Amino acid sequence: MNEDQLKLKSLLTNLVDGNSYYPIKPATREQIDLFTNRATENKVEPSVIKQLADFYSVADSFDYEIIIGFHSCEDLIIFEWWNDRELWLGQRDFNTLRWADGKFCLGDASNISFSDEYRFDTLIELIERCIKDINEANNND
Repeated sequence: MNEDQLKLKSLLTNLVDGNSYYPIKPATREQIDLFTNRATENKVEPSVIKQLADFYSVADSFDYEIIIGFHSCEDLIIFEWWNDRELWLGQRDFNTLRWADGKFCLGDASNISFSDEYRFDTLIELIERCIKDINEANNND
């Protein structure tokens, strides 16, 4: 595993803390290749493809409680908004994960991001913010 994959695995493993209801299951090499080929054909930026391939090699179709919900890497829905130059990475409850305008974003159905604070250069930064928001929500319960 490369450094980003190790970081992703650590973040997600710590998040689920052994809860088997939220499995962390990697995509197969064939699934990742299918995603990579589709993304390349659509001319998605290589750095974005790499970050997403690293994520899918750790956790495919991953979701957790509130906020984090990623589509499977082989799901065509990822490219549903590609005409607008957006990747629809996933959705959980009312939260939508996207790559748009050169950033990984957390927003909702009508907003690419909730604010500039929810626009990130890397997927890891987006996941870290989601985890922060999950932890804050759980502490407020």
